[in-house]
Parts: sequence; structure tokens; C-alpha cells
Amino acid sequence: MVSRIGKEIEISPVELGSQIAKKVRINLASGTPDPKKMPIKEIKEAYGEVIDELGPKVLFYPGAGGQEELIKEIENKVIPLLGVNKRKSEKIVVTSGAQHAIELLGKYFLENDTIAVENPTFIETFNALKLRSSTTIPIPLESTGIKVEELENLLKIVKITLLYVIPNCHNPAGVNMSECKRKKLVELAEKYDFYIIEDDPYKPIAGEVPQPIKNFDENGRVIYVSSFSKILAPGLRLGFIIAREDIAEKISLMEQLDFSTSTINQYVVAKLIKKGIIHNRAEELYNYYRNKMKILIDSLNDKGLTSFNEPKCGFFLLLDLHKDSWEVFHKAVEKGLSFVPAKPFFLRGGETMARLSISVASEEEIIEGVRILHESMK
Repeated sequence: MVSRIGKEIEISPVELGSQIAKKVRINLASGTPDPKKMPIKEIKEAYGEVIDELGPKVLFYPGAGGQEELIKEIENKVIPLLGVNKRKSEKIVVTSGAQHAIELLGKYFLENDTIAVENPTFIETFNALKLRSSTTIPIPLESTGIKVEELENLLKIVKITLLYVIPNCHNPAGVNMSECKRKKLVELAEKYDFYIIEDDPYKPIAGEVPQPIKNFDENGRVIYVSSFSKILAPGLRLGFIIAREDIAEKISLMEQLDFSTSTINQYVVAKLIKKGIIHNRAEELYNYYRNKMKILIDSLNDKGLTSFNEPKCGFFLLLDLHKDSWEVFHKAVEKGLSFVPAKPFFLRGGETMARLSISVASEEEIIEGVRILHESMK
């Protein structure tokens, strides 16, 4: 006597890989930012400062849609960093991370509807949408992003409510969507009457990428989602959406239903933004992770493992092992390596794919991890 969601939900491969990673020497599974790069000192100071300045106010119940202080800082300082052209007819809603934002958007838009997603897609955010949909349609992904011509052919025969895309530093594929495709998606949304969720948590550490899909949106067809998890720390659980005012107001009311967005954390992040911590870290983190990704790419090439699209930014590389990835995974775990078998990221195919992450592994561990992976494939 449980709901359809209760019956269908199951552990994600990311969670499974991360659990196993705690028991092995080398972690190429986790998607958490590198703990060595989290601004612990600055976060600690910010907690003390907001308590000293505002007292019990920072421990009150959170207001619907986010604290005014944080929304102001996002509006004035974060949005320009992200390159988003926010219109006067749009509002910001603060959420408990990007995952929470997409869960709320699923509740708002979907009731046994049809949705389309990139194939592959990020399983954990996708599940929040899939579990509220009747039909999910995969659209192939290539080195320049979603195949828009296949999406357009689909739209001629099928009505969708939502399209979910990750345009920058794609998880798990690592690719960036081209600007011409971003513009085309908005044109299709207008023509075929659907909405786009633009999931963009990596932009603060992505370096130079095309402008957001949101910037081509004149009529509120695109809901932009971002997060402070990659630039600060995921445990703060803070993200936000930018959406047309009527959508944002409803999402604010739905966000208040669970009261999950921490009041004090909102004040802390507002303080960190005001101090310039986010702007100061953006270029440094891009270079840091890009260097680690280069080490992974070079190590794979040295072993003859070349079946991947070179990631432009972010944490992830999607590698074709040309054999069952779960079989290789179990052998690798025995030798001290964890990664994520990527089949669950695909609605179609993906049995031989592996997601490798450079986020928490050291340079030496990345090199050793590739050696173990290569050995496990023999």
C-alpha cells in the first residue's frame, strides 16, 4: 500500500559508488567538490559574524522563497558572474540546493506528463522528474550537446511538457552545449509549447562557456537552476531558480511546504558573497579542476583508453569501456578503485559506459586509478 513513487524509487548508482568509495583506496566515483578546496576558514568566520550581527534572527523559521539578504546578493553579484540576463518580469527563489529546486519544479509542472531529457542525463535530478511523469523520452547527446534535430523530429509527433538539460560541464558526459543549440532550444520551446529546465550548477567553476539558454528566452519558457554547492560546499544545501514571476511565486509557496532551506545558511552565504569569496574562487577552481582533468585524460590516453569526448570543464568524464561496466567495476573494487557504472544515466544504451570523477582524487590517485581500471578491463 505505497505510491508509485514509493515502489519505483531505488538507490542511485552515484550513491552506491560513493558508499563503496569509502571502503577503497581510490575514489573516482564521488561528485562532491574536493574537500581540500572548500573555504572552511571563511565559512566558519561567516557563521560567527552573522550570529554576532543579527543574533536570534538567523535562527528563525525561513521565509517563503528565501531571505531577502541572500536574494539581493544573488541579484547584484551572483547573476552577473553567471552571465544570466534576468528580466524584470522574473524572480529568484532560494531552495535547498539544485536538487530541491528540480524536485519543486517537478511538483509544479508534472502530473503524468511526457518529458524529454538528454541521453545520458544526471540520474539523481532526472529521477525527481521521471517519478512524476508518465513517459520520458531520451534525446541523444553528442560532443556539442543535445541533438536538436532529433528533438525537433520528436516534437512534430509528440507533445512534451518539459525538456531537462545540463548545458555546461555535463554530468556525466562532461560536454558543453554549443550556443547555436541553446538558441534553437528556445525557438523550439516557443513553437511547440513546452518549458526548459536549464540545470547549471557548474557555471561558477566552468571558465569560458556560451551564454545561458535563459538569455535567449523572451517569454519565460526557460527556468534557470543553479547552486552554491560547487563554488562553496554542498553541505550548505543552497541553490536557486530564476523563473517567470507567476512560476516563481508558486515555487516559493511549494518551497515553504517543507521548510527545508536553512535560515542561518542563507545569511552565511549572503555574507560570503558580500565579501567576494565566490568571485575570488571562480577562476582558481576552474584551473584546479581543469588541471586534474588533464591528468585523467593524459593517463587514459597513455593506456589506450580513448573512447570519450574530452570534457571542457567540471568533474566528469564518460568513458566507453567496450565491455560490461558493472563487471569491470566489481573487479576494480577488489583492487581498490571505485567509479560509477553509467548505465543508469542512460534511458537507452550505456551498458559499457563508466563515469570517472576527478573531484576528490589527488593527481597521484587519478594516475593510479586509471592503471587499476586498465588492469581490471583485461
